[in-house]
Amino acid sequence: MTSEENNIFITGPPRSGKSTMIEEIIEETGLKAEGLRTPEIREKGKRKGFKILDTKEGTEGVLAHVDIEEGPNVSRYTVNLEDLEEFTEKSLKNISDDCEVVVVDEIGTMELFSDRFEEAVEELLKDERPVLAVLHRNYTDQYGGMGRLFDLGEEDYASVKRKIKSIILNKGD
Repeated sequence: MTSEENNIFITGPPRSGKSTMIEEIIEETGLKAEGLRTPEIREKGKRKGFKILDTKEGTEGVLAHVDIEEGPNVSRYTVNLEDLEEFTEKSLKNISDDCEVVVVDEIGTMELFSDRFEEAVEELLKDERPVLAVLHRNYTDQYGGMGRLFDLGEEDYASVKRKIKSIILNKGD
């Protein structure tokens, strides 16, 4: 398969299950995954920011938070470029040979403040190894043509999950 056939993007409205789907697919397929995840930081039931998590080592930093004072802003969050670039180097530019799928959760406004992140993602998308990524809806025009795009706002969750599992297990669509 070409790299465009291997790359899978999941987009959709907020809280539609994009990140959850990636977690479930990796767990259910048992594939060796490496890359980045960006789970929420919640305090007293309210979202205060986002972690940046290396899926291979389990180490984490802070991608963005309401209490960070310096850096680019997205909505009420300030992006921590230092952690973003450190984790990009560690988690996206040093993928091991035995990795079967690269996870990027997410390609969005916060992450794209980093040129290093953008360059690393573009290199990964040219590689033969499958990339499974959450793609913010504002970037579907820029990246959607570099892989298969599934929209959880328009398509059934279970159907999308089944199709993606089939693709990354090299069984076609």
